[in-house]
Amino acid sequence: MKPLVIASTSFQRFYRDRTALFFTIIFPVILLFLIGSATARFDDPTFPVGLVENDPGPLGSELARALEREPALDIERFDDREAVAKLVRRGTMAAGIVVPSVYDANLRAGRRVRVELLVDQTRGFPAAIRSVVNEAVTRQGAALQAAAFAARNTGRSYDESLSEARRTSQLVANVAAGVQVSTVGRPDEQNYLPPGYNYQGPSQLLLFVFITSLAGSAVLIQSRRLGVTRRMLGSPTTARTILAGETLGRFVIAAFQALFMFVVGTTLFGITWGAPLGAVAVIVLFVLVGTSSGMLFGSILSTPEQAGAIGAPLGIAAGMLGGCMWPLEIVPKTMQQIGHAFPHAWAMDAWIELIGRGGGIGDISRELLVLAGYVAVLFPLAAWRLRRVIVAP
Repeated sequence: MKPLVIASTSFQRFYRDRTALFFTIIFPVILLFLIGSATARFDDPTFPVGLVENDPGPLGSELARALEREPALDIERFDDREAVAKLVRRGTMAAGIVVPSVYDANLRAGRRVRVELLVDQTRGFPAAIRSVVNEAVTRQGAALQAAAFAARNTGRSYDESLSEARRTSQLVANVAAGVQVSTVGRPDEQNYLPPGYNYQGPSQLLLFVFITSLAGSAVLIQSRRLGVTRRMLGSPTTARTILAGETLGRFVIAAFQALFMFVVGTTLFGITWGAPLGAVAVIVLFVLVGTSSGMLFGSILSTPEQAGAIGAPLGIAAGMLGGCMWPLEIVPKTMQQIGHAFPHAWAMDAWIELIGRGGGIGDISRELLVLAGYVAVLFPLAAWRLRRVIVAP
């Protein structure tokens, strides 16, 4: 029972600090929301495009429907050109398309008509969207030109000629060579990365569990400085019992942080954590890594202020190098190798396999073994060092 009492006291002392409460409960949720929202559409193969169509006639409506059928465009209709232009400037819309009201009348009269494409040239989308719009306009234009030529030379009406031109175009399309289009960056690809919350949720869990573990070592240091451990040794309590209680305290703090992030990510942000057994294994092993690191940290530093001043920057640096801020796939090979010196990188590799590629616990066996290796090295070292500090005169 004594280890449980010691662990409970450590947990209460840590979360009695309002600063610790903010940085372990509120701040991670805010950060997850901001970064997750900003990266939520990174795997979306479509471009959000605003379409303005104010009674352009049957041919204009036909073009609008053709644009809506384009798989690369996510069309949203608007009534006001300026509203679309504002959204394009803000980056909410990748582009805007304006079909003029004189579209049908001018085409039937043989006059030129212009479809307006609103883009922001500073973004990387205009060329791709322009090609899709040009293709849709060209397809319709070819049929209209054929209909106009036939109407002039056969005496048939424009509408009859247009219907015949479309039937002929369909026959040609059925026998002509086609182009197969495939989208890169799909979940079934080897290098696929889960976007938005599904990447940021696990990465923020790892980041804050580690930071909290290091910063939480301040409670351990404070117990030593206030003579709490010395007084416990003076009671019928062995050093081993104190060590077990302090270790359990560090574990409870780290586990609470991980459980909180897991529940919030699942309920508020809809994060899918992959195969349950694999997800639990990654979380438990990384909590043990954080626990061991916090114990070692608390046995080395001398003051709680040092734990707060050094723990957070060190935890952030380890998270950055380990892929919690950005995927290691986008950094040079040398930085990837450096990043894998930290447990965060191996845990993130496991999350990417579980969440992004639908893997199971067998697919992350190497990552789990490496994390277990960190625990096997750090925990005995931290326990040995902490015991020495506890029993030191």
